[in-house]
Amino acid sequence: MTFPRTAKNNLFNLTAVLLAGLLLTAGCQRTSTDADDADAEQVVRGRLKMSKDVKALRIGNEYLFRDVKQYFFVDGKPWAPEDDKNLAQRIGWCDTSPNPAVEILRCSSDAEENYAATYIVRMKNDRPEVQRIPEGGGSVWADNDGRWLFFRKHRVNVETGESIEIKGMPFADDPSASSPVTYVIAVSPDLKTVVAMPDSATVAEGGEEFLRLRIIDTESGRVDYRRASYTKNPWLKDWENPKGDIQPPPAPSKSFVWRKNAAGRDEIAVPALLTDPKKK
Repeated sequence: MTFPRTAKNNLFNLTAVLLAGLLLTAGCQRTSTDADDADAEQVVRGRLKMSKDVKALRIGNEYLFRDVKQYFFVDGKPWAPEDDKNLAQRIGWCDTSPNPAVEILRCSSDAEENYAATYIVRMKNDRPEVQRIPEGGGSVWADNDGRWLFFRKHRVNVETGESIEIKGMPFADDPSASSPVTYVIAVSPDLKTVVAMPDSATVAEGGEEFLRLRIIDTESGRVDYRRASYTKNPWLKDWENPKGDIQPPPAPSKSFVWRKNAAGRDEIAVPALLTDPKKK
């Protein structure tokens, strides 16, 4: 059957209306958020921002269409490094320093880089700068000053870009193993000693429960194995979840007490440490 043009248009319009009605009846939901919208998913620190642009259509929990793009912004304008225009699309997501005065974003690479890199985006001399650190999986803040990050083999000043080699960290040569954010529970004020607890299981002895700690001299790589009473220091297993866009330093670090030894280096005063007879 051949329809007049007017009839064809009416039939098309009717079909579109019926299809739209069917989608609405089925619970179709449309999402359209631009990266520069105020309600876009974003991480902001000072003049720096990472934000998502989302266009999606779904019925119930099933997406018919979904397109997500990410963008860096500087001073409210989209920005990308001159030598890596696609960087934002290779980022899993970003967070920032626990110190609000530190103008950086800490960003983790995604599957395209095998999650094996961390990018620091900072403002330096009023210009954006990117530093790629070939370590992924979760770095840990030394303290609430929020300037030094500890990785497996380096500590990095996120403001200046200074990178210092560190030694003795557990699993340092196995990038697929646990990362520092999972086992570092304290860093000394002079940044030279790390306290690690790769195993949080307690051991009973003499009516007390003990935890095994590794006291790491990150300059020499020497590791001393010690025990501390979990019965007397239950805060050793404290954990603090991220607050918004900030992963805080290890929660137990707030309860450690440090003092200077005869050589002028920081050593642990609290908790009391005992020799670990297993030493491994």
